[in-house]
Amino acid sequence: MTTKPILYNSYLSSCSWRVRIALDIKGIEYEYKAVNLHTSEQFSPEFERLNPCHQVPALVIDGDRVVVESIAIIDYLEDKYGDSGVPSLLPSDIFLRARARAIAQAVVAGIQPLQNDSVLEKVGKMTAIDPKKDPEVEEKLWAKYWISSRFRSLEKLLAETSGRCCVGDTVSVADVCLAPQVFNAINLGLDVNQLFPKIHNIYVYLLTLDAFRRSHPYRQPDCPQDLKH
Repeated sequence: MTTKPILYNSYLSSCSWRVRIALDIKGIEYEYKAVNLHTSEQFSPEFERLNPCHQVPALVIDGDRVVVESIAIIDYLEDKYGDSGVPSLLPSDIFLRARARAIAQAVVAGIQPLQNDSVLEKVGKMTAIDPKKDPEVEEKLWAKYWISSRFRSLEKLLAETSGRCCVGDTVSVADVCLAPQVFNAINLGLDVNQLFPKIHNIYVYLLTLDAFRRSHPYRQPDCPQDLKH
């Protein structure tokens, strides 16, 4: 009997959302295991055995194999199910495939780490020594600055290949990474619609798709009731 993969993740984590989208698009049923980031459950001995880096997501699959890091998990799923008729997140054209990966990496390596909670917490602590500054305000300013800076570049990159999605009209790994990042930007108060219309239009379209709606942070079992919709 084949056991379902187990996804250790959090509704709060944009990296986790990427993997939930990918699993949904590929039609892979999985068990949802919530990791409470508010209580630092990622630092527990139990979770450390899964991922010594103390980060979500972590996917237990094929018995007891543990795959960590969202892009590595998506790559694993691509390799595992690539020849089985499961939808792929990589375009068949090699240039478009490279472009989809480039957009994904622009988010994964160039944006998300700069607005990660641990980074923002450090920014807040560093600015707290100045009584004239509000650490919470400074954290948001930092995050919005870097997201805006990188979104400006992405907006230009998307002008070359985008249709309804980042690369043409078919969802790719680029969209899987972009949507959660736009969600974060909007929650930080960035006016994505006004500043980055192409990114915003893609995001709005993606949220009409079942895989993105079902995997949305506010529809997850560990999401607080007052945020659910």
